[in-house]
Amino acid sequence: MGETLELTPRPAATIEGKANRDTIYDAIMGSIAQIRAAIDKAGLKAAGRPIAVFLEADDTGFTYRAAIPLEATPDGKTALSDTVKLGLTPASKAMRFEHRGSYDDIDATYEAITAYLDEKGVDAQDMFIEEYLNDVKTADDPNLQVDIFVLLK
Repeated sequence: MGETLELTPRPAATIEGKANRDTIYDAIMGSIAQIRAAIDKAGLKAAGRPIAVFLEADDTGFTYRAAIPLEATPDGKTALSDTVKLGLTPASKAMRFEHRGSYDDIDATYEAITAYLDEKGVDAQDMFIEEYLNDVKTADDPNLQVDIFVLLK
């Protein structure tokens, strides 16, 4: 549990969004679908699995940045559309954890991660990245595979 690695910045197409806890998975998947459509329309190539960067969390929900890494971004462009922007994935030393099972059960994985970090005295940023390793249609699909990255200070 908790493999440490270095995340390097990669070009990416992104959408920022906000969703409540009950609809976060559907919101992220909707954003990823919009990004895919914009990438296809622009003739760009994806270079990795989709991710969501959780920027803020409060009692009502999350602010997130959905992203798909790209082989390269077009010179001089900062956006593919009004909603799909071009940028970089986060760069940081991070710890990787695995979640296997439905998204509805991911809170238990986060609780285990938090307990592990506390136990080990790891100083983490208040930012998490989820990398979706497979495509499932619903948040209750037990076949979902997600790698969770905890960014370290």
